Amino acid sequence: MKVKLTSEGQITIPTEIRQQLRLQSGDELLLILEGTDVRLRVLKPRRLSEFYGALPATVPYPGKEAIRQNVAENIAQKNLE
Repeated sequence: MKVKLTSEGQITIPTEIRQQLRLQSGDELLLILEGTDVRLRVLKPRRLSEFYGALPATVPYPGKEAIRQNVAENIAQKNLE
């Protein structure tokens, strides 16, 4: 697909490509120079939930309340020191 460069060095990504890539205003794109060609890569932030199960669990999950209690105890202990 052909696009034009503006005097400010900008291009407009055609609507059909933006829709296919689900691009929105503010999304970050990476330009990769390969010789005289430019490749465009979309940099979408990944949700933490996408990483679930990526690493093996070495300790069983004690639950949210147990973790909060542990954090509170550690903070209290540091404040006493």
